[in-house]
Formats: sequence, structure tokens, C-alpha cells
Amino acid sequence: MPTKVTFPFYPLLCFPVLTLPPSCVAEVNGFPAWSLRLTSNLVPQYAAALASSNLWPGAHAVAYKKTFDNVYIGWGLKYSAVPFNPELPPPVQEEFPAGPDITETTDPMVEQEEALRKAQEEAQEAMEGEGGT
Repeated sequence: MPTKVTFPFYPLLCFPVLTLPPSCVAEVNGFPAWSLRLTSNLVPQYAAALASSNLWPGAHAVAYKKTFDNVYIGWGLKYSAVPFNPELPPPVQEEFPAGPDITETTDPMVEQEEALRKAQEEAQEAMEGEGGT
């Protein structure tokens, strides 16, 4: 049977004391960096303590007796008073008009390539013969 690992309980409360790290005392637009509450008001003796970050929405820490856990569910963006709205993509382009200059043609056969090469050589020899006399 696996053993249950427990960790010592450290209070998640942030009091404005100079010995605490600045991330615990910092404010976000006039609000404290962390919102603290109990998970249940009906039976507070069995409720867990919940700390939710106001700087990183989606970051939560929960503690009950001697165990605690942290979870982050979000997009990896800090809180901003101005909402993030990405640019809209450009309008969809129309299809390129198909014409004879971009239409694929069938590859010539080897015999046709040889005939073309031979005709070009003969034309070049004829040009050299006329220019050399």
C-alpha cells in the first residue's frame, strides 16, 4: 500500500509585514494580490482555505489541515484592466485567375525533345554559315 505524503501546513495569509515577499503584499489595481476565503461557510471546521491570485487569474492554492495543493488553469497572461483583443485576420483573398501562362502542360516525350534540340542545332549552324561567308 502506498504511503500518503503530507507536507507541513504553512498559512496562506498575506499580512502587510515588511518580512513578507513583495508578491504577497503587492496590489493589483487597488486590490490585494490574493483573495482568501473558505471553501464552505456551512461547516467552517471542515472547510479548506482557498487563495486565488488576482494578478494571475486561474492560479489557486488550497490547504486543508496538513496538506495543500496548487493549480493553474489559464492562458498564461497576467491580469490587465484593458481586455486583450487580437487583430482580426485579413479578408479572404479571391482565387488567382487561371490562364494559359500558369496552367500546367504535359511534359514532351523524349522523341519530341530530341527533334526540338536537333532543329535548334540546325538553325544555329545555318546562322553561323550565313554569318561566316
